Amino acid sequence: MRNFVFILLLTAACLAFIITGHLYWERKIDATVQAARAKVETSAKQETETSQTEVILARAKQLPAAAQAAIKRAVEEHRPIRLVIAGSESTPENGGWPERLKQALDDAYGKGVFHITVHEYDGLTTADADRQRIAADWAKDKPDLVLLEPFLLNDNGVVTIDDTLAHIKSIIDELKSAAPNAVVILQPPNPIYNATYYPRQVEQLEAFAKENGYPYLNHWHAWPDDQSEELNRYVDPQTDLPTEEGAALWADALAKRFIAQ
Repeated sequence: MRNFVFILLLTAACLAFIITGHLYWERKIDATVQAARAKVETSAKQETETSQTEVILARAKQLPAAAQAAIKRAVEEHRPIRLVIAGSESTPENGGWPERLKQALDDAYGKGVFHITVHEYDGLTTADADRQRIAADWAKDKPDLVLLEPFLLNDNGVVTIDDTLAHIKSIIDELKSAAPNAVVILQPPNPIYNATYYPRQVEQLEAFAKENGYPYLNHWHAWPDDQSEELNRYVDPQTDLPTEEGAALWADALAKRFIAQ
C-alpha cells in the first residue's frame, strides 16, 4: 500500500513538474514571439515613416534649401507643415490662387500634410502693413513657412520702392523675432498690362531678396508678357486683380515649385 501511495505521489510530482515546465516554456516562447513581433512592427513602422519622409522631401526638392529644411523639421516632429500665405487682395483668403494651391498640395502630399492659413489684407500698402504690425498675426500660427506677397502693387505710385523694401525688411524682422524658425519666401504680386515702373519695382524686389538671403519664387515667367493684351484674360484691367484663369495660372506656377514630379 505504501509503495502504491509513493508511486502515486511520485507520478503526480512528475506530472506537475512536466506541466509546470511546459507552461514555463510556453510562456517563454510566447514572450519571445511577442518581442519578435513587436520588433518587426516597430521596424515596419520606422520603415514606413522613413519612406513617408523621403517621399515628402522628394516632392519638396525644388523649393529653396531653407524651405526644404523647415519641411524636414516638421516631418521629423510628426506634425503638419504649417504654411502661412499672406498678401494683398491679389492673395484672397477665398476663391483665389491660395485655395487652388492648397488643393494641389493636398493632392500631391496627402490631405493634412500641409496646414495652410491665409491672411488677406485688402488695400494695405507695405507702410500700412508695417505700421499695423501684421506679422504678429502670422506668428500666432507658429509657421514653418510664410509665403509673402508683399503689397508691391498697392505701393505702386504711392510708396517709393526704397521705402517698400525697408518696410518689407521690417515686417520680416518682426516675424523672425516672434517666430525665429519661420522661413519667409517672397513672391511678387501678379503682373499688370502695359505698366512702366511696376516691372522695375518687381525686379528690385527680387534683387532685394537675393541680397538679403530671402528665398524668392518668381512666377512671372508663367504669365503672358505684360506688354501683351493677352494678359487681360488673366488680370482684370479694371481692378488689376487676377481673373479665374489668372488665379489658376498663378497657383499652377507655384505648385510646380512646391511639387517636384
